[in-house]
Amino acid sequence: MSFFAKLEGSSDSSSSSGSDSEESILSGDEGIAQDRKLAEAKKTKNKASMFLRSDAEDSDEESEEESDEDEEELSDSDDERAARGNKFLMGADSTDEEEEEEDKTVVLSAKDKRFAEMEAAIHNINNATRNNDWVLASTELDKVFRFIQRHQVTVVATTVSAAGHIPPSFLEILVSLEKDVNDTISSEKSAKKKMAPGKAKALNGLKQTLKKKQKEFEAVLKTYIEDPSAYTAAYEAANAAPAPKKVAKKVQLADGGDQEQSEDFMTIGKGGKALNLTPEGVFKTLREIFENRGRKNTDRTETIKILSKLLEVSETTYQKIRVLLALVPARLDYSQNLAHIPHESWVLGLNELDQLVTLLLDNPDYVVQETVGEYDDLVEREPQVVNGKKERVAVAGSMISLLESLDNEFTKTLQHTDAHEKGSDYIERLRQEAPLYTLIAKAQSLFERDATTDSTARAVVRRLEHVYAKPDIIIEHFESKIPSGIKSSVVPTETKRDAETLIHDLCVFIYGSDAPVLRARAILFHIFNHASHGRYHQARDLLLMSHLQDTIQHADVTTQILYNRAIMQLGLAAFKLGYIVECQTILGDMFATQRQKELLAQSVQRYQQQLSPEQELIEKRRLLPFHMHLNVELLEAAYLTSCMLIEVPLLASVDTEEQRRRVTSKVFKRLLDLADRQAFMGPPENTRDHIIKASKALQAGEWEKARDLILSIKIWSLLENVEQVKDILAKKIQEEGLRTYLFTYSSYYASLSLSHLSTTFSLPQQSVTSIISRMIYTDELPASLDQIDKVVIFHRVDQTEVQRLAQQLAERTSSLLEQNEKTLDLKLGSNQQNNNDQRSGQTTTNQEGGNKNERRGNNGGRGSYRGRGGRGRGGFNAGLGSTMGRRVTAQ
Repeated sequence: MSFFAKLEGSSDSSSSSGSDSEESILSGDEGIAQDRKLAEAKKTKNKASMFLRSDAEDSDEESEEESDEDEEELSDSDDERAARGNKFLMGADSTDEEEEEEDKTVVLSAKDKRFAEMEAAIHNINNATRNNDWVLASTELDKVFRFIQRHQVTVVATTVSAAGHIPPSFLEILVSLEKDVNDTISSEKSAKKKMAPGKAKALNGLKQTLKKKQKEFEAVLKTYIEDPSAYTAAYEAANAAPAPKKVAKKVQLADGGDQEQSEDFMTIGKGGKALNLTPEGVFKTLREIFENRGRKNTDRTETIKILSKLLEVSETTYQKIRVLLALVPARLDYSQNLAHIPHESWVLGLNELDQLVTLLLDNPDYVVQETVGEYDDLVEREPQVVNGKKERVAVAGSMISLLESLDNEFTKTLQHTDAHEKGSDYIERLRQEAPLYTLIAKAQSLFERDATTDSTARAVVRRLEHVYAKPDIIIEHFESKIPSGIKSSVVPTETKRDAETLIHDLCVFIYGSDAPVLRARAILFHIFNHASHGRYHQARDLLLMSHLQDTIQHADVTTQILYNRAIMQLGLAAFKLGYIVECQTILGDMFATQRQKELLAQSVQRYQQQLSPEQELIEKRRLLPFHMHLNVELLEAAYLTSCMLIEVPLLASVDTEEQRRRVTSKVFKRLLDLADRQAFMGPPENTRDHIIKASKALQAGEWEKARDLILSIKIWSLLENVEQVKDILAKKIQEEGLRTYLFTYSSYYASLSLSHLSTTFSLPQQSVTSIISRMIYTDELPASLDQIDKVVIFHRVDQTEVQRLAQQLAERTSSLLEQNEKTLDLKLGSNQQNNNDQRSGQTTTNQEGGNKNERRGNNGGRGSYRGRGGRGRGGFNAGLGSTMGRRVTAQ
């Protein structure tokens, strides 16, 4: 103010006392500073006048005169300077101020502009309901819902408390619109009038939409309906933030005019560089960000803030698509030096990618592709009509890569969250899986519409990964979160609620793709889902038809891990249905390695080999989140119980060496041997102890004790049909107890009553007869049944030690002879024709010589026979080794 007072005093010789006081203020350092500013302003004006001169290259007299005239015209007179100074004095004319206020334009922020659009849409809804224009009301209501969705995303991004972020006007229109819709429907029914088809369809759609949205905002609506005025007051108090002061400054233009700039739109970035965060400067700022991306000193946090601000000021669809395609990768790049991005940042990235997918679904004229033609990234682009056909605007980008990266970051977040110490944090992160699944389904619908087969298949596989191992109730919950407007040819709408049909449709779609890796994974997803739901035969048949067990050792590590999980789940499914032999066969290879958790990608175990830090890091990245883990203790209990039911009767049958060799589970045999070497074995403490003590009781004929020990294992409570499984186990223990008893004590009886066996083992006499008949038929029990007297008669054959050894030798010799004969037949089958030709061409005049040659041939044959026999045994052992070597390891 003193500066303009001084200007006024210089133009008028009669200065008042007020001007004297103003001049006195200029004393000291402040006066010196003001003098310097005045000199700099004069230099600036001279420089401006220099740029306004003509561009003639020769310095003739006419150009000098014109430049002098320009300088004189641009120089301000004292009266003009005083007049401008008067405008800023307290005693200035008010008419000038009113004229300036009329010339000012009101600039709204992005938030205020959105609220203005919402209020306009609500006003249109009220007018439409008065005129019974339900089509317009439905269209405007969709705009209001989109505003609320964007508003909620903004609230999460700015960490505003959720107590008052829903505007009261939005809740008011929901309540009033529901009342109008119900009144209209009831009046139409009472008057028995038929509404126009378009209006009736819009009215019914409005009713369904309002019902769904009221359920979504149920808690907030309840608070609002109880006391609207209190809710409005709380909302205004929660959102009453002091508005930033706008500082207007005058900028002199080249033509001598004045332009007012609002400094609240001028943002200064890192290093003092001005950023143009306006709708007009979106593309230029994006180019600057792209140029700085990847540089060493780039601040990623600052980049995310700038892109978030650009998203707020973006107005057109093309601008929003470009900004979102830059913002989502910027959030994912934030974890470059971290194990994973923060959970809050991941949630924001999820919302922004969902916004991008929704934007593309709502605007079919825009498409994001990996390969597009060249275009100017600084120019706004809109769909153009060429030869009567509208061409789509193609934007460079990869939607499937963004989707997969976001999904991978979700897995990393769960991997680095301790589910035991920070259980609440793990559950909080796991709750975001439903929105992520919804996003994948929407992206799949987008890829189907754009006819990108590869992206669609990859999205379907990602969708399968989130549902294949989950119960039906969770899958149905995920499906209920998908908006009703999302259409998919892979999953028809009518089968959307059926979990089994959903997974079947998704897998069948992948079966028809060209990617063998995706097909293999889809088959394993399908097998796991069948097995986890107790459909053992479907899972087994699918595995056998796929022949994956023959080629899985050549697959990638992720597919091998998935194969191991499917096999373990298949073995557990066989156990739950009572297929004990199948369960032991399926689970045998896995538990023979003693590396179950490592092969299932549930831990990194170090045995004899030490992993390097790089290898250990790679192994940790392959680990599955905690909620995807299989219960190894439950699987081990099923496997050891199956071994007990199969091998305890075999151990009791010690008549021949061949029967001793039939014990196949070395793990179970080693546990029994350890128990035998213990001097004292206390009460069982864990699952293994229960099974070992039950095995000992079963060997001693105490089947009831064995049954109680097995059924008391607490791990069975994790099974879905636990009571049915316990009944099956109790019956199996009774049957195997009977077989063990017959093997152990048959040598002490001449005959046994079937009724006595039925009473001892609490089995029906018909079941006892069936079991004994099967044992007699398979030569396991040397006995016969007397159906008239209902007894089993044992044929006891006492053998000396020499006889027993001779019988073993005869059995081994017979087996060796049979094997060698088969090998000889295979060898002679290919050379028989050649040998016949050679014999027919020989002319033997000397019978003795012929016999001699024949004997030589026989000797040679015997020699080759021995050699072929050795090779035959080697080939058999090699084949057995390759079969046992099909254990899949995650290396």
